[in-house]
Amino acid sequence: MKKLLLLHAIIEIIGGILFIFRPDFILMTTGQDLNALLLAKLYAILMFTFGAVCFFLYQIFEYTSVFKKIILIIMAFHLMVALQMYSGFNQGLVLNLGPCGVHIALAAIFGIGYMRELNSFQ
Repeated sequence: MKKLLLLHAIIEIIGGILFIFRPDFILMTTGQDLNALLLAKLYAILMFTFGAVCFFLYQIFEYTSVFKKIILIIMAFHLMVALQMYSGFNQGLVLNLGPCGVHIALAAIFGIGYMRELNSFQ
């Protein structure tokens, strides 16, 4: 789980930095209105912050019930974002299923890691 937190931190920090400077990558189109760009940049800031928090969690990780709950929250976050991206795709607001796939993959990776190490938690 500790390595998964580090991997997650790296993905979120790199993605956050990239999307702060290029919010059109999140939107996957050019010519967006200012409201969409603002929301994309806010999500990028969230990504970077989430990555930084995961990095600090990686540094102090222990198999406790608190960390077990944190891992479940991370899985739930990615699952909820994936479902929202899928909904946006069905409504024509998201141009492809890439964001949905990334979040489903991250939720699945954490789910598999969680199940493999479930007995290690206190």
